Amino acid sequence: MTSERRPITRDDYERVYALLQAYRVRDLDSSEMTWEILHRIHEHDLGGRVLAPEEVAGDEGLARESHHAAVVLEALLHGKATIPAVTRPPLGICGTPGCPNSTHGALCPSCELKAGGS
Repeated sequence: MTSERRPITRDDYERVYALLQAYRVRDLDSSEMTWEILHRIHEHDLGGRVLAPEEVAGDEGLARESHHAAVVLEALLHGKATIPAVTRPPLGICGTPGCPNSTHGALCPSCELKAGGS
């Protein structure tokens, strides 16, 4: 199986920087969820130039950006100038005890609905 690779570009660096800024803002003021901050950065500060703000919405968008950042940094640590052309964030297991469902966030959609009282 061949995997296509692409060069690391300025957009990749900006995506990593935006993610770090979102975590920094969240640490200073935890009134918003991290993905909401990241969405706002991509929408207002970057104007959708690097990535469409809709791409970073929700837990899955945040997981995708976190995974992208890890891939970029890992490549740089190993002296590489390319990354896989397509990456997918890993799924985790739901945080509800006994629930085996996979999720990109802390809870699977079913358990999140139950926790919200729905």
